Amino acid sequence: MKGKRIIEGFLSITIMAIMLAACGGRGGSGTVGDSGGTGTTAGTATIQGQVSGTAVIAVDDGTDLEAARATASGTPKTFSMTLPTGKSYRFYLMENEGAGNDGRIFPVYVGTTNVFRITIDANGQTINLGLVNPNLSGGTATPANNPMECPGVMAGGENRSIPPFLFGAGDNPFTQTLNIPPVLNPTSRTSTTDSYDLALREADVEIIPGKLTRIMGFNGLTPGPTIRARVGRQVVMSHSNGLPVTTLGGAPGDVAIHLHGGHVPSSEDGFPTDTVPPGATRRYTYPNNQLPATLWYHDHLMGYTGPHVWFGMAGFYILTDDYEDGLGLPSGAYEIPLVIQDRNFDSTGKLVYTGSRNGETGNAILVNGTIQPNFKVASRKYRFRVLNGSNMRKYQIALSNGQLFHVLGMEGGFLPAPVKVTSLVLAPAERADIIVDFSSLPVGSSVVLQNSLGLGSTANIMRFDVDRVETDTSQLPLELRPLEKLSASQAVRTRSFTFSGGMMGMMGGVPWVINGKPFDPNRVDADPKLGTLEIWEFRNMSMMDHPAHPHQTMFQILDINGNPPPPTHAGWKDTVNVPAMGTVRIIMRFADYAGKYVLHCHVLEHEDNAMMARFDVVP
Repeated sequence: MKGKRIIEGFLSITIMAIMLAACGGRGGSGTVGDSGGTGTTAGTATIQGQVSGTAVIAVDDGTDLEAARATASGTPKTFSMTLPTGKSYRFYLMENEGAGNDGRIFPVYVGTTNVFRITIDANGQTINLGLVNPNLSGGTATPANNPMECPGVMAGGENRSIPPFLFGAGDNPFTQTLNIPPVLNPTSRTSTTDSYDLALREADVEIIPGKLTRIMGFNGLTPGPTIRARVGRQVVMSHSNGLPVTTLGGAPGDVAIHLHGGHVPSSEDGFPTDTVPPGATRRYTYPNNQLPATLWYHDHLMGYTGPHVWFGMAGFYILTDDYEDGLGLPSGAYEIPLVIQDRNFDSTGKLVYTGSRNGETGNAILVNGTIQPNFKVASRKYRFRVLNGSNMRKYQIALSNGQLFHVLGMEGGFLPAPVKVTSLVLAPAERADIIVDFSSLPVGSSVVLQNSLGLGSTANIMRFDVDRVETDTSQLPLELRPLEKLSASQAVRTRSFTFSGGMMGMMGGVPWVINGKPFDPNRVDADPKLGTLEIWEFRNMSMMDHPAHPHQTMFQILDINGNPPPPTHAGWKDTVNVPAMGTVRIIMRFADYAGKYVLHCHVLEHEDNAMMARFDVVP
């Protein structure tokens, strides 16, 4: 497999990924048991399958990228391989082997439930895979990209069970009503400042009907309350940390709150090591001297952002101004924030977090903390502020009837004019401000917001049900806000940041790095000068996408793999998806604030596993 391109991690329209943990029993008995505290097990498991075309199946056992291989042969073309138990394996379908860079290797992840067989389509090939010997009990199919521990492998030979993922979480879509996060009122106001109090705590909430799920959220909610702020009015957010010392998923209770997209002083940015311990309170001051936009706040604790966000630590922060108010856009009950997330639950309703270093994905799609909800709309225009709040999953949003919708802007606020699209891809942390017009749909009709990159339970996001006719006085302006275009000729320097890692990186213990170095909060990796423009080049030398997010400022995209950005991405942004083996160049101005900030991948488990770099804006 050396020298080949490996398509690693993300789902696509033609590639379905599911997981296989080939766990067998001691002495081939078909069970997994304690091995005397050594943390190992004995026995073998035989994997067999069938493909419709010529292919080679290879496996990675976490130490050897090609621990075993089998070539499909015969009619029908079948393969079989025997593997030691006591490890988790990744299976790869290798196509066009020997064709150099044109050869492709697709991850094929299969779960096990006794004898588990599944037919999948990978680049046009139908593959039947199954664990046929031994008859494994206690296993379960798991969602894409989430490694599964085999019982008895970890914790010194302790017999641990595989978590029973609740696949029924998405079996009855559109039966729950969309939750709209409450807008938090200020606890006090002055002529210049609005002050808010937020209490971070664990709480039991009903996400799956009839079951309670323990989360940790701001004011005990997931997502947390929405903050609506005004440009030019300072906001002071007082965060009291009511978490225990060790909280859900085994993560520490310390937090570092970050206003994502906020142009704030270094001291207020939520640097990953500027922590608020359990029992303490921290006041963050946000000047709001930036363009109006859809921002969000979330925890940013070094090494634990993934579990903290997974278990609920996120909320909207919406910044508006008088200019926006004068555009006549849908507002009030017709302006709805939507945070899309994916999660896994066990049979009791408990959130399950595996800590996959490749990125955590779930099989249940939530919108505003509700599994695949419905939302009753009038036959008129609505404005939706859409946030991809997932740890790792990418979405391509589209309406099931194929109708157009209008993109007003992305993370940094308005585009010069609305852009008509039929679909839009959002990587983790990206936001889109969109208008959907339901006026052409008759009362009683429905349209589904779909994820074109999803399969099965992850293909549908939510449903809009038209239940009434209303007069619509809102506007869709032909022009929104002029864009100050940054000129590459004015940049004083170009810096290059290489994002790398993945399977090879994991062999050395540090899976994800920038410029070959794991994150060190005390090491300065770049020192842009205050008030200057720089071009930053992001080079992705791995087989997974990396949504890059520099703190402190918004930026503009110069090019993606040498091509201009699409019209939807031609404005201000704070996160850009860097495709596998691709290159993105951005330009940005380091204005107003000196101090320490970070650049990182916003696949949260990549960030937690060292794909982050410190940069200091110097006077």
